[in-house]
Amino acid sequence: MRSLLLILFSATAVLGQGTILWDESVNGGFSHDFGNPTSLTPFQLGTNTIIGMTEVVPTPPNWAGYPDFFTMSVPSNMRVSAIFLTLDKQNVWTWIGNTGFSSETAFVGNPTSGELLVEWGLSSIGSGNYGMYLDNHDHQAVTSVANYRLDFFVQTIPEPSTFALALAGATMLVVWRRKKRP
Repeated sequence: MRSLLLILFSATAVLGQGTILWDESVNGGFSHDFGNPTSLTPFQLGTNTIIGMTEVVPTPPNWAGYPDFFTMSVPSNMRVSAIFLTLDKQNVWTWIGNTGFSSETAFVGNPTSGELLVEWGLSSIGSGNYGMYLDNHDHQAVTSVANYRLDFFVQTIPEPSTFALALAGATMLVVWRRKKRP
């Protein structure tokens, strides 16, 4: 049993390697146009990181916002099981939905740094194509820049046969131990 747990732990540690999908300081800014969002490469197993910033500029009597719009793809047999958000400002809106930005899956108007899926009220995000945006709404008398980091943790979805095999192995182990007792 310990050997099985050690093998499973080792496999998950290997899958936890990180990939930076986009870093605005290296790759340039995200699109500010929902009609032409930045397209990211498909997620890989492990952690997929996006590093960016969104700003709002005072243009009296209003403000001009520059949200980051991007699309992402979760491959089949995978799911996003956690999204960790780090923000250095409040009042940043986060939205996820379809790639046309017309159908919302989840939204939160003032998330805190931490697990974004929980704040969205979601347990995971399944395979498919999604659009997402972050938009700074910290309306000040001067330009407000909100820096953020998103860490998407992607896992494989085990096939039902994997669960059946694990259950059969556990059952055989229990039966073997019971037979071995005097």
